[in-house]
Amino acid sequence: MNFLRPLRIAIVSLCVALSSSAQADNLLSVYTKALDGNPEYLSVIAGYQQAIEARPQALAKLLPQIGVSGEAATVSQTLSGRFFVGGVGAIPTSGSDVNRTDAFNSVGYQVGLTQVLFDRGLYLTLDTAALEVSRAGLLTYDAQDTLRIGVVEAYFAALSADEELRFAEAEKTAIEAVLAQTRDKSAAGLVADTEVQVAQSQLDLAAAALIAAKNAVAVSRVQLELLSGGTRFGALDGLSKTYLPVAPQPDSLDVWIERAGKQNLQLKAQMLATEIARKNVDKAYGARWPRVDALAAYTYQYAEGGISNGIGAEGNRATDERVGLQVKIPIFTGGAISSAIRAAQAGVVRAEADEAAKRADALRKVQVAFLNSSAAIAKVRALKQAVQSTTASEDAIRVGYEVGTRTNGDLLLALRSRYRAERDYAVARFDAILNSLRLRAAAGSLNHADLLAVNGALAAH
Repeated sequence: MNFLRPLRIAIVSLCVALSSSAQADNLLSVYTKALDGNPEYLSVIAGYQQAIEARPQALAKLLPQIGVSGEAATVSQTLSGRFFVGGVGAIPTSGSDVNRTDAFNSVGYQVGLTQVLFDRGLYLTLDTAALEVSRAGLLTYDAQDTLRIGVVEAYFAALSADEELRFAEAEKTAIEAVLAQTRDKSAAGLVADTEVQVAQSQLDLAAAALIAAKNAVAVSRVQLELLSGGTRFGALDGLSKTYLPVAPQPDSLDVWIERAGKQNLQLKAQMLATEIARKNVDKAYGARWPRVDALAAYTYQYAEGGISNGIGAEGNRATDERVGLQVKIPIFTGGAISSAIRAAQAGVVRAEADEAAKRADALRKVQVAFLNSSAAIAKVRALKQAVQSTTASEDAIRVGYEVGTRTNGDLLLALRSRYRAERDYAVARFDAILNSLRLRAAAGSLNHADLLAVNGALAAH
């Protein structure tokens, strides 16, 4: 995962190079800005950077620990009583009465080294840290997939709003033309006034729809702005009129299910979480094992006086050099170790349940995405034919309206049917692409090339 940042920089550079020549923003330019500005994604990246520090921190505890300590103090000591009773050496004595206060300065320092020779818990912590880093990396890739899908969803939602606005404007213009013709016919006595009223009501509805469509465009741009961390977008490259989505390859649900069971990023991350939980059980049991450390220390002490160094003595110096082993064996910890073992065992049960849930969720997502993708592609084909049919129907009804065999209501209905078919056809193509990307994400195979392919299907304004 250390290559993640260079990879992201390369992706951003490629996005900028591919999108810089267009006047309008395209999918890759929006994605580039989202990589740099999306708060949720940046939070995950920071979380990964935080997670990778777990391993050097765990390793550090297994390396030599060297420390220096020192002190400087002004000491006041008081001694009162009979001392040296029984004599010193072979000379018997009844002792001496001492009542003395001594004030002096004292300085000292210690240099120490500790090296862990055996600590099962620390070695397991190092193993766990490596698993945590791998898990954080998988979650980072999953966050990148989530961002890709989110960008495509918001981008196509904006294109859908643009299409809705275009259709609303065209419909209003067409209805205005029909209303003008109807008024002319009414003035000539060719149609009843009710025909004018019908056309006027349709124009009023079209005006209301146009207001809603303009608002939808503004809202879609706000969603893109939020997704990209504050970047504002205007015109967007739309999907090429000649583009037709294709079925996912391979066109086999069983293959995609098998891929999801092996490659789904959230499932793989949860599998690592289960392995970490099992390591935590071993670590909890490891607390009952002894710990062995190698120790080395050098101590120096200097005092200008002090009763402990001899009454009235001055310039006392002392050094202490030690090398040895230290063994710690827990005998009784108040039940803390047993409680930690039970908690870790419960953590394994929970992690296994979460893994089963992630597996089921991955399989469900890939099945839904595959079925929706297949249905969307079939819907695109049907709606493409519907656009042709409604266009032909409108042309025929318009001829009938011109010669007086069809009413303006028939023509308005034909117009609305054609615009609805065109709008639904555009949305169906967006849905087909989205479900294809969702399928690849659920199977753990979504990558930047997929975004490049979608962006290649866009046509500059």
